[in-house]
Amino acid sequence: MKHPDEVLRLFNKSDDEMLQQADVKLASFIKNQPAFVARFPQLAEPFSAEWAADIKAARNILPDYASVAEQTNESDKLEVLMNEGRNLFQMLMLYAQLAFPNHVIALRSMGQSQYESSSRNHLKFPVLLRKAYTEASKAEYKAALMDKGMTELEIDTLNTLADKIVKQDLAVQNAKKDRSLDANERIITLNMVWEKMGLVCQCAKLVFQKDSTRYALFLLSDNENKKPGENPPPPGEAK
Repeated sequence: MKHPDEVLRLFNKSDDEMLQQADVKLASFIKNQPAFVARFPQLAEPFSAEWAADIKAARNILPDYASVAEQTNESDKLEVLMNEGRNLFQMLMLYAQLAFPNHVIALRSMGQSQYESSSRNHLKFPVLLRKAYTEASKAEYKAALMDKGMTELEIDTLNTLADKIVKQDLAVQNAKKDRSLDANERIITLNMVWEKMGLVCQCAKLVFQKDSTRYALFLLSDNENKKPGENPPPPGEAK
């Protein structure tokens, strides 16, 4: 199945700069709207209202740095849980070595040999913790571990942490997806603002061809365009 095409900005300047420019151009357009509509009826209302709504909508969508902050927060929470799990697993291994010295099978059954390959993996580590909990909870192991000083709560926490890590990893993945969706939605909305602004500025070339002062209000310099010369043609003049 083909992946959706990546949504790209149609402009080079920053989002805030583009929106600020759109505010200025929209205000100028509203003041001169009758002149535009006389030549391009499609620019009658609700055009300016829709343009203003697009600007507002773009500002209401959180910028990427806000989404990154949320994703980082969820990732930090996950790492805290992973670290707690690593510490607890190592504690289990310490008590297991005290309770079962030179008992390779007991240590292996609790996952000692899998620790290095799993302890940094958000998917594998919860599986290892659950395995350790299951084995440590067996009567023949649990009593010996508790006799050496490990508490029942600490053994149970192996399973509790496994569940928490799985849930928090899901929260991280959802934050990544939300960031991607928010970014796409923001870019699509920003592009709508840019296209309306480009359309008005293109139309101004004809509307104010004999009025350089007002035409100057609707200039977009070439270096602000993603692809100079590719602004939308005026309504009714598309080839």
